[in-house]
Amino acid sequence: MRVDEARGSGYERGDQARFSGEVWLRYALTDDAGTTLGEVHFAAAARTHWHRHPGGQFLHVLSGRGRARTRGEQGRLLFPGDVVHVTADELHFHGGDPGSPMVHVALSAGGPTQWGDPVADEEYDQGF
Repeated sequence: MRVDEARGSGYERGDQARFSGEVWLRYALTDDAGTTLGEVHFAAAARTHWHRHPGGQFLHVLSGRGRARTRGEQGRLLFPGDVVHVTADELHFHGGDPGSPMVHVALSAGGPTQWGDPVADEEYDQGF
C-alpha cells in the first residue's frame, strides 16, 4: 500500500506546453501501469490543450464550473459532482468556464498522456 500525504506535497504550475491560462496541479500517485491520480485547479477560461489518454480518463468535478469537449462533438458544461468518462485515445480538452474557475480530480490510465495543440478561443467557445 502507498499513501500520498497531501500535507507533504505541493502544487506545481501547469506549463504552456500542456495548458492555456493559469492551472495548478498536484499529482498524487502513479502506479506501475502508468495510471495517475491528480487534482487540477483551473482559473476561469484556463484549459488543457487537446490531448488523449491511451487508457482513457475519469474526471470528477469538485468545485466551480467547467467545460469539456471531444473534438468534433458538442461541448459539455461541468458542475460540482459531475463525473466525466473519456474513452481511450479520445481527443479532448477540459478546463474552467469563462466566468468560473474549476477544480477536478483526474484519473488517467494506460500510460503517458499524448499532448496536442492548444485549444483556440474559437474551439473553446464552439458547441457551448
